[in-house]
Amino acid sequence: MHMNYVRGLSGLAMTAAAVSMLASSVNATEIRAGGYYHGLRVAAPHAREDTELDFNAEVLFDSPDWLSWLASPRPQIGTTISKHGTSLIYTDLNWTVNLTDAVYFDFGFGGAIHDGRLDGASVNNDENRYGCRVNFHENISIGYRFTKEVAVMATIEHMSNASLCSYNEGLTNVGVRLGYSF
Repeated sequence: MHMNYVRGLSGLAMTAAAVSMLASSVNATEIRAGGYYHGLRVAAPHAREDTELDFNAEVLFDSPDWLSWLASPRPQIGTTISKHGTSLIYTDLNWTVNLTDAVYFDFGFGGAIHDGRLDGASVNNDENRYGCRVNFHENISIGYRFTKEVAVMATIEHMSNASLCSYNEGLTNVGVRLGYSF
């Protein structure tokens, strides 16, 4: 079993534990899960990791009152697990803009911790170098609500360090997710 996969599974377990603790003190409003194509080269032309299918899951929570000055974003915690590439755990603030009753635009910004290489070349020179263990994380989605509870969304997520570290090859994933609102 590939070491990144093992780390990704342990990351999922840690995320599940963190979500359970958060859910007891903050109301979860939505869960999302789906698949991403790993390492989209259009957004990161120097990426080395092969494209594969990753699993993504996240939980969004009610916006606390103290975030009203930022247009009330919803905190979210999530993970993207890659079998052979870089996996990550992230926490973002997420804003949703309703374009119609059914169509919405969604974007989030925050930070991620990943299990990828920081510097140097891998044995096969097939892994991205991210420079920092903690990087920025952004995602953008366009979604469609089938019902008040069920939605589908096309999403792009990106992780990089904004050139704050010596390497910044970044990671961009794109995919489709289902959402369920409580």
